[in-house]
Amino acid sequence: GSCSMQGWRKRMEDAHFAPLDLGPNKATNLFGVFDGHGGSEVSTYVSNHFTEEFLKMPSYQNNDIKSALESTYLKMDEMMLLEEGRQELINESKKSKEECSKLRENTKNSQIELLREAIDPKEQPDAQISMFTGSTACVLCVKDKKLFFANSGDSRSVLCRGGEALAMIVDHKPEIPSELKRIEKAGGWVSDGRVLGNLNLSRGLGDSEYKLNEKLKKEDQIISAFPDIKIENINDCDFCIIACDGIWDCKSN
Repeated sequence: GSCSMQGWRKRMEDAHFAPLDLGPNKATNLFGVFDGHGGSEVSTYVSNHFTEEFLKMPSYQNNDIKSALESTYLKMDEMMLLEEGRQELINESKKSKEECSKLRENTKNSQIELLREAIDPKEQPDAQISMFTGSTACVLCVKDKKLFFANSGDSRSVLCRGGEALAMIVDHKPEIPSELKRIEKAGGWVSDGRVLGNLNLSRGLGDSEYKLNEKLKKEDQIISAFPDIKIENINDCDFCIIACDGIWDCKSN
């Protein structure tokens, strides 16, 4: 059967990118999928800024791609909390609202939608949108005949090797023992597969309200932006697919 990427939402919350021929000798290529939740703001922001920040990393310039990817994931979270990032997210939220308003003109539930907007924290003048909105980030960097897979969240990269489908990194779901251990150690809990009864993934960008414990490292927070990284040789790969859970909930690897 067919599989809809958008699901039940009125507006697409995913973003993706594929910037090619980057950096010295045009030797770097990036591919990424960003699956937003609570809105499209964080997924759009990350897809707009990831490449530039990655290329600026000293570790990238020293050809330490693994460290550059890790640092860029954490930098995205930092940037969204700064005033410039906050304003950009607010502007993106306004764009989303305008699109939804056009859609609402054709629905019967306009009064319900208007009430929702009135109590929406995104509508407040001092809104910090990345506090309660987030995104997965599944990125592949291709450089020097190597594949660097990075993932934070429940999107997934699958590599085909000799006709066999291999998931590169485990999906970051709260019930995975290693993820559950980190969540509980940070003072959190999981119920019905959801962190604090809310988020059904254990890592991701944004969702800053789960990352406020100043006594913990960024990778030890209840929700962590820190990615897992896997490195493969390009000669061992037939092709790769990077997709959000909208695909993997319907299709096997």
